[in-house]
Amino acid sequence: MASAENSNPTNVVPSGSKIYTVGDVGAGAQVAQGEHIQQVKNALAGVPESDVLVRQFAELMKRIAQTSDLDDETRDLALEKTKAVAEGLANAKESPNGLSRALRDAKAFLTSSVKGAWEGLSEILKSEAAQKTISAIAEGTTKAAIAALIGGA
Repeated sequence: MASAENSNPTNVVPSGSKIYTVGDVGAGAQVAQGEHIQQVKNALAGVPESDVLVRQFAELMKRIAQTSDLDDETRDLALEKTKAVAEGLANAKESPNGLSRALRDAKAFLTSSVKGAWEGLSEILKSEAAQKTISAIAEGTTKAAIAALIGGA
């Protein structure tokens, strides 16, 4: 791993720069470094096809984080709302209303603030992987509300 000392022999840190130092964190540990980092991997553990969903949500969140025309607050809110939908999906069987509420909140915010983010989110939720979890929701009214929010499945 390169350190700031190796890449900057004068040890001068440019104004506005950040220096991150990561030490030995142990075998099997995961380290996230930087800004606007969100993780959905743990939230989706145990959901059918969780590996596919984790990848889809991670890609969407990466696109949101890299959207250059967003201010930090809007970007952070968009990431939070996207993560809330992932967590709602993970808990949909036990708490279908939680997913429905997270979707309503995300749709209201993302459609007005982050171009393309809602479309990306609804595509994830229409995917076969997500539909395996959503189809397990027994409560018909909530299931219908979720389908209406994402544009059917």
